[in-house]
Amino acid sequence: MSAIEITNAVKKYPEFTLGPINMSVGQGEFFGIFGPPSTGKSSILKLILGLLQPDEGTVTLAGKDGATMDVAERDISMVFQNLALFPHMTGRENIIFPLKERNAPESEIAERLDFVSEVLHVSHILHKNPAQMSGGERQRIALGRAFAAQSRAMLLDEPIAALDARLREEMRVELKRLQRENNQTFVYVSHDEEEVMAISDRVAVIIDGMIAQIGSPDEVYSTPTSLSVAEVIGSPPMNFFKGKFAESGVHFSSTSLPPVPIVGATRKRGDGTLGVRPEDIWLGESEGNPSVDVKVSSVEPLGSYTIINAYLDDQIIKIRAPGQVVLEENSIQCVSFDIRNLHLFDETGERV
Repeated sequence: MSAIEITNAVKKYPEFTLGPINMSVGQGEFFGIFGPPSTGKSSILKLILGLLQPDEGTVTLAGKDGATMDVAERDISMVFQNLALFPHMTGRENIIFPLKERNAPESEIAERLDFVSEVLHVSHILHKNPAQMSGGERQRIALGRAFAAQSRAMLLDEPIAALDARLREEMRVELKRLQRENNQTFVYVSHDEEEVMAISDRVAVIIDGMIAQIGSPDEVYSTPTSLSVAEVIGSPPMNFFKGKFAESGVHFSSTSLPPVPIVGATRKRGDGTLGVRPEDIWLGESEGNPSVDVKVSSVEPLGSYTIINAYLDDQIIKIRAPGQVVLEENSIQCVSFDIRNLHLFDETGERV
């Protein structure tokens, strides 16, 4: 039985319609929801929590219809994007509030407070009110309140966005560890692709109010099912080349890129789009792989890898090369495309 099941759920707003949404979250699963801002990610969490009711479809929690359950009955914690801390309470009082509400014994309250304080590094701010805290400190207090509740599922809406980069990396590891140790169901929303892909068991990519693809992080990255998913997954983003299908493969009339033979191309006609990730473009020739000359525009050394921006005719492309690469601007370089990792989409945007 799934912990959370959403079936054909639709929520209509004056200028936006969410859905229909179909997704299933297993018990003990870390489920990520990723997409650009203002695409309906937070609304999905509110449907699960019960703060919103679908205009159509159903939300089922552990086999029970959510329409028959109020928010308290759902036994779900949520960390809101705006945190929603009680301004008149200290950090300590905010964290233990859900335990006090259910009349937990003092020994349990003290144990849970010690646990979340150590994990989230908030011992030194427990005496402060939210107004006295930084954004990152308030975010950690909100996380602590959710962890203290020990509910059967946790909904996390951009939970570590206000933290600095180093603490975000640390918290990602801690969130995953806590979720595994407690066998708790997490639904995690973020517009940060790296964040969601790093810790989720499965990811739902939502675009314009619709779930475009659900799969493991590797499936979503390596095999995007549509052009829209390919456009939002990957940093640096995938390179795209417009072309036309023909018997011999895909031809690119607007660039100097040679025709690319691809299995299945003979079954297609009309326009198509070829996608190539920056790491699948190599400097130099490579036997059996199509190659082309490009003109270097700029180089971005980023430690363990280098981003090369280059012109292929009038189109700028990005190349991700391992290590430190030194190239002169405006120099001509031969590059090869890894034919094993090309992505082809037809004129409707569906993957071929």
